[in-house]
Amino acid sequence: MAKKLPEGFGEFLIKSGVFVVLFIIIQLITMGIVAKTTLPGSLKLFAMDDLAEAVLFILVIFVGLNRKKILKIKSYSVSIYTRITSLVLIVLGFSVYFLYKYFLIRSLGVTAKYIYLFTFVEYLILLTILFLLAIFVYGFKFCIDFFKENKKGILFVLAGVVFVYLAIREFQKLWIYFSGFVGVAVGYFLSLIGTSTLYYVKGLPVLNFNGFSVGIAQTCSGIDSILLFTGLYLGILAWDWKLLNKGKIFGMYFVGVLGAFALNIIRIFLMILIGTYISEDFALHAFHTNASSLLFIIYFAIFWKLSYKWMLRR
Repeated sequence: MAKKLPEGFGEFLIKSGVFVVLFIIIQLITMGIVAKTTLPGSLKLFAMDDLAEAVLFILVIFVGLNRKKILKIKSYSVSIYTRITSLVLIVLGFSVYFLYKYFLIRSLGVTAKYIYLFTFVEYLILLTILFLLAIFVYGFKFCIDFFKENKKGILFVLAGVVFVYLAIREFQKLWIYFSGFVGVAVGYFLSLIGTSTLYYVKGLPVLNFNGFSVGIAQTCSGIDSILLFTGLYLGILAWDWKLLNKGKIFGMYFVGVLGAFALNIIRIFLMILIGTYISEDFALHAFHTNASSLLFIIYFAIFWKLSYKWMLRR
């Protein structure tokens, strides 16, 4: 019989799942506005995708290293007043954020001159919205208590995010090699069912399948999948380090990374099929943005389910 999870920890897992789902839904709702308010590349000091990966990377390790504390986490109720208030503030926060971004877009000269100040304000607004979302899901008292009990850990998270972000940016420079391999692999599979052509535009691999063209850019290179897998893998190792066979976990990491990279190839393959036969707009926006995360979560869950028992010490 499976061991029952502590009540507080079980509640924390459920709320964390809700938090992730709401985060994805918000992305879907605001996708169109985000596209219209994106600053030119020269004025973007940080890559949001890489920053999000760095945060996730460190958070899962933080959770793993604080296993005992997390398992003993208390149950917290959230009042309807707190939920309604935080929801209203989230909506207002997004209104302020997008009005602010429209201002930056319309005043590129001023934006460029004071880019560091404007970027600081932008991220401050985003962090405020993220905090309000945490209050909506977990409750204000939980957020305050969690901060008080994990001050040192939160400082570790902040320092770790900076370090991992810089490391990710360096690793991302290899994307062109990964993209080339993805282009060749996907092109081969597409050629089995239709007419596929792979060509290069200024070094960028571009696939054309039955008239539908897609550039295999950095986000399609598979590097993100490798980084996400590494972060989650390290997080779970930190959680169960004493229980696992050290030799087996080293070997299974490479098996898992290859699987994550292969999954990215499948994702690009499916995206091109959807864009060709169903909807180009859906393929390039909703599917491209969210399928990667969904497929990856399913893949990682299956991978860990199948490999965990084998990696336990014997």
